[in-house]
Amino acid sequence: MSSPISFNVTGLDTETLIQELMRIERQPVVALENKQKLISEKKAAWNALKSKIESLMSKLKPLLERQVFKAKAAKSGDAEVVAAKATEAAIPGTYEIEVISLARAHVLQSGAFTLPQGPDEALGRSGTLVLTVGGITREIIIGADSTLNSIAAQINSLEDLGISASVLEVEPSIYRLVLVAKSTGQPITFQEQGFEQGQGLAIEEVQAAAEATFKINGITFKRDSNEITDAIPGVTLTLHKTGVTSVSVSYDDDALVSAVRDLVNEYNSLLDLAAKYNVYNSETRTAGLLFGDPLLQRLLSQIRQALFREMPDNVQRFRFVGEIGISTGSIGSYSKDGKLSLDESKLREALAENREAVAFLLAGDQTDSEGILDGFRQVLQMYVAHDGFLPLREATLDSQNKDISRQIENLERRLEVRLMNLRRQFTALEALLMQMNTQSIFIAQQIQGLFM
Repeated sequence: MSSPISFNVTGLDTETLIQELMRIERQPVVALENKQKLISEKKAAWNALKSKIESLMSKLKPLLERQVFKAKAAKSGDAEVVAAKATEAAIPGTYEIEVISLARAHVLQSGAFTLPQGPDEALGRSGTLVLTVGGITREIIIGADSTLNSIAAQINSLEDLGISASVLEVEPSIYRLVLVAKSTGQPITFQEQGFEQGQGLAIEEVQAAAEATFKINGITFKRDSNEITDAIPGVTLTLHKTGVTSVSVSYDDDALVSAVRDLVNEYNSLLDLAAKYNVYNSETRTAGLLFGDPLLQRLLSQIRQALFREMPDNVQRFRFVGEIGISTGSIGSYSKDGKLSLDESKLREALAENREAVAFLLAGDQTDSEGILDGFRQVLQMYVAHDGFLPLREATLDSQNKDISRQIENLERRLEVRLMNLRRQFTALEALLMQMNTQSIFIAQQIQGLFM
């Protein structure tokens, strides 16, 4: 770029004149830059819509996979006595449960050791402690320099043994080694070998191992653990205390209603976002980024048609989503913006009447019959697939953006030339005026000399 004019004969601010002329010359570039900004904003708007559609599709997944229709829930009458969880394999029904006794872990303790220096003080005795749990036997070698802490650490390092060891200060400076079976109902057997008379660890039982005893519908069960997985098919019982309660197993309508509610909310969120871009303010005469865009209008039209289409006559009980509580509002008070509402009571009634018919209406039979949501997903997929409408629109916008960038680059080159020409012309003007000024002074001097 040429340098600004550095001398001035006319007294005019030639650099300011040049910049003002260039500002006028740059108007086409400014217009292109504004157009480029608008393209960028539209691209961001479409990307936001694409993300929202993908989020909506994620809400379809549990319903289309039909697992949520098969899910079971177990409810305990008194969770402080028995807590319950159910899997899909559970059989609906009610079970009366009486907890007679809980499973307990076997607990052993050593004799009391007075250790003024703490549990890291050497015991000064040698021998072998043989421990057995569930058929696994391990030997703990104890030397004269062994401490209660080191013995506990040695036992805890044997992860397959199933014993947890700790050292407790039962009185000031008096410590005991405590051994607890990791599994309830499993007894610990022990032997102390090689110790001198009266120099062993004096292991004794604190709490005997015990099985859990309980009744289900009058039938007595015994288990090693308080977590029972094999008494009621598909149900896990966790025994907390003795007592009597009942456990009921049923289809998990709460999970299904929640999945449909999430879908409705995400659908409405998509409509809110579309409305943000597809609005016209008559007062300010400003339009949203995608106001009147045919692609957006087509998207909104197709998803509504897919969601509210009628199933064929040969389907099961329900043919419209409105029959199971999904609608744009009650008759006479429908949503003008197309948003959905969910009548949860109506959905639960439909599930109670014919659960399989609800599943068929929404998700088909996963073979050759498609449900409402299958068609709905296919419409959404048309827009967000790698070769869908939205990626194609993004590619079009990118192409337009690149084309404008090339136009701006060409105009910038022309403006650079124009700037150079303007500075050269103003420089030539200044030089000419300077020459004329010099000649004027010379002529004035010559005339003045004639009269002297």
